[in-house]
Amino acid sequence: SLLDELIVHSGIDNTPFVLDKIKEFGFKYSTVSGTTWGLDNISLSPEKPRIIAEGKKLEEQIISQWSEGLLSEEEKYQKIIEIWTHTKKNLEKVLPATLDKNGSAYDLFTSKARGNMGSLTQLVGMIGLIQNNQGKILEYPIIPCYFEGLSPIEYFTITHGARKGASDTALNTAKAGYLTRRLVDVAQDVVVTEEDCGTKEGIVVTKENISGIEIPLSKNIRGRVLAGDLKDKNGKILYHKGFLITKEEAYNIEGAGFTEVFVRSPLTCKTVHGLCVQCYGLDLGRNRLVEQGEAVGIIAAQAIGEPGTQLTLRTFHAGGVAGTDITTGLPRVEEIFERRIPRNPAVVSETDGEVIEIKAKDGKEKVIKVLSDSKADGKSNEMEYNVTFHRTPIVKAGDKVKKGQLLTDGSADIAEMFRLAGKEVVEKYIISEINKVYELQSASISRKHTEIIIRQMFSRRKIKDAGETNFSVGDIVENTAFIEENQRVVEINGKESKAETVVLGITEVSLRTKSWLSAASFQNTNRVLIENAIKGGVDNLRGLKENVIIGRLIPAGTGFKNSFVPEKEE
Repeated sequence: SLLDELIVHSGIDNTPFVLDKIKEFGFKYSTVSGTTWGLDNISLSPEKPRIIAEGKKLEEQIISQWSEGLLSEEEKYQKIIEIWTHTKKNLEKVLPATLDKNGSAYDLFTSKARGNMGSLTQLVGMIGLIQNNQGKILEYPIIPCYFEGLSPIEYFTITHGARKGASDTALNTAKAGYLTRRLVDVAQDVVVTEEDCGTKEGIVVTKENISGIEIPLSKNIRGRVLAGDLKDKNGKILYHKGFLITKEEAYNIEGAGFTEVFVRSPLTCKTVHGLCVQCYGLDLGRNRLVEQGEAVGIIAAQAIGEPGTQLTLRTFHAGGVAGTDITTGLPRVEEIFERRIPRNPAVVSETDGEVIEIKAKDGKEKVIKVLSDSKADGKSNEMEYNVTFHRTPIVKAGDKVKKGQLLTDGSADIAEMFRLAGKEVVEKYIISEINKVYELQSASISRKHTEIIIRQMFSRRKIKDAGETNFSVGDIVENTAFIEENQRVVEINGKESKAETVVLGITEVSLRTKSWLSAASFQNTNRVLIENAIKGGVDNLRGLKENVIIGRLIPAGTGFKNSFVPEKEE
């Protein structure tokens, strides 16, 4: 935010000098301050024995309940972990008081220069619960802190977690790198190719609440172009259609009490090859309207893939509930973009209607009954949904539900949701799910990037009726190929083909591209080359990869120059 203000105030050319001055100022005074610290700067809290004793007492109660058969093994495990997590939190609260307000340790922690509450807790509080190398939390906490010293067995136990952390990081980097490669491959041919596609469509952007994290409206609309006039309560036009919302205007719109704004989006762009300037909006790197020839697809792929290394790899157990495995972090991002079916998917409503009742069935299963709004043969429809014991209903009797709405916790099967509720609902769901993963790891990315990848996931159609085109029924073809082939047939008064939009995972989309050079250099090389040799595939060299492969200038940046306009043959 300081950088933002500096660039606005001093311009992009002068900012580096200001930053250098800040750096020199910081180095000079941290050198002359001579800040040092040792063991005598920190001390143990006199409250620790009392807090630990309370924790042990609660733990003993749980163990006696378990030995009497009142608790299961799983419940005992969960409760003991809750007790020690809570105990460590209580200890954390009393630790800041142990620091001398004039001491250097206090300065280091409070100025955020080095260390945080977590490191202070391990130094003078307790080390607490640790994981074994399978990622399972052990129910025996390590009560001493580093200041008091550990016994050999305690020290040995900690080394497991430390080693796992180091090896996880290495694995994580490779996985994130592979995800980035697939994202780049699916979006590499998305280049800004025209000024305005002339669409009247757009998306409605609102403020979001993701697992308790508030994402303001201003953040979501900044850098977007309005798809319609923005009017106040009295009908007075504040901003006209086509207005680019800057950072200041975004705050003004939010301050004026607007809760939703209708903006242009890559999801609704009608440009046949690539995107148009108006649907993309602001170039986030340069803070001005995006230029034609900008390779926004690759930027989107890198923006999503780069924080991937920070995302966690583990599937963790939600506290207190046995058996709910929630996939988070990198595997969740991959699951969504590859359109995989989640284990124990959430139950999705097939109609608009009202929940009548939720009743328990034999065992742990439940049944949700929904009264549908659409009537068939004069009778009202009652739909029953079986909920497996892995899932918990998130609706209650009397709630109104919409087609495609989740009735239980868990992750939805995207293909199923698309079949029931259509494209818009799925687009919203994917954006919010991807946002959730990144926001929870405090690595936020612009929605625009996610939208470009989603646009690619919906960029294929399945042929229902081939008409007089070169397609066969059941072929999955690119939207661009479908539009061009139909135009060709119409010009010779032939019958057009008919197709339906399908949603595919990113690897599948990459392999079903019209460019066989791009597909063959990605995966399944033999299959792609053999198929294209049989049918005489033609590569028009529209994307970036194909041109790199044969050594031509890529059709982006300075090599763009309307390379999408076919050259007239002499």
